[in-house]
Amino acid sequence: SQVIAEGLVDVGILRGNPADLVEQDAHALFFPHGVGHLLGLDVHDMEDLGDLAGYAPGRTRSDRFGLGYLRLDRPLQPHMVVTIEPGFYQVPAILENSEWRSRYQAVVNWDRLAEFADVRGIRIENDVLVTETGCEVLTRSLPTAMAEIETLVQ
Repeated sequence: SQVIAEGLVDVGILRGNPADLVEQDAHALFFPHGVGHLLGLDVHDMEDLGDLAGYAPGRTRSDRFGLGYLRLDRPLQPHMVVTIEPGFYQVPAILENSEWRSRYQAVVNWDRLAEFADVRGIRIENDVLVTETGCEVLTRSLPTAMAEIETLVQ
């Protein structure tokens, strides 16, 4: 959340101290979910178990705007596989919500945001195996540079 807020301040979309913006959940206007989730045999099959898979016993979903869609809140253990997928999204249902627009009017530079109207979303996603000593990035060999990706899609 902090890194997302810092980036949004750096490009001029958010105004203010990134830590304060995270505390206000302003970053969640553009990053409305958690950083990742568990992986099973399929990409989202663990999510079919709802909070049973994603949340440790005794932990419950927050009702805060920036945390309510967090999909993983449990200690990581060896052999777990998780996604790490930070992103930037422009979701009309969120950005056009009059309550949130009013709440964040002072911290969002709506004119600067309009310059990115053609960017509905971008996400960098990695799949990570938790090991006894740290982690192994399973998607490390996939291209992430724009030129490499453009070559692949042509």
